[in-house]
Amino acid sequence: MFSRFRSCVLVSMFCVWSSAGLAVEDPVIAVIVSALSANAVSVSVGDLASIYWRKTLYNAHGKPLHPVNLFAEHPLRVRFSQQVLHSHPKSQLGYWNGLYFNGVLPPYTVQSEEAMLRYVADTENAVGYVDACKVDLRVRAVLWVSNGKVLTESPMLHCETLNP
Repeated sequence: MFSRFRSCVLVSMFCVWSSAGLAVEDPVIAVIVSALSANAVSVSVGDLASIYWRKTLYNAHGKPLHPVNLFAEHPLRVRFSQQVLHSHPKSQLGYWNGLYFNGVLPPYTVQSEEAMLRYVADTENAVGYVDACKVDLRVRAVLWVSNGKVLTESPMLHCETLNP
C-alpha cells in the first residue's frame, strides 16, 4: 500500500517537474482601432507609448485621442504596460496623480476584452488592445505586441477555434 502511494507521489512530482520546463507562449497583443473609417485613428509604433502616456492628446486633424486600458490587474494590461510603457500599472499611479492636477486624465479603463472591443468600435479616435485572437470585424488591428516588440505586421498567430 505504501509503495503504491509513494509511486503515485513520484509520478505526480515528475509530471509537475517536467511540465514546469515547458514554455507557454504569451498571446500576441493586437493594438486596435475602429473598423469604421469615420471612427478610426492612425497609430504608429512611435506614437503608441506617447498616446498611452497622454503626451499626445490629439490626432493629426486636431481631434482628441481616446486610449483605453483593461483594468490594472488584467494579465494583458500588465504585459502591455511592461512591453510598451516599460512599467507596471501599479507603478504608474504617481505619474497619473501628477498629471491629474494639470487636467490630464489617464486612459479610460474597461473590465473585459469584450468591453474593449465595443468601446473601440463605437468611439471616435479610440485606441485599445486585446488578445490578437479576439480581433473581430468591429475593429482593425494596426500594431501587434509580441515578445517585447511592437510590430507593424501580424506575427504568426496560434488561435484555437471552437467548434459548435
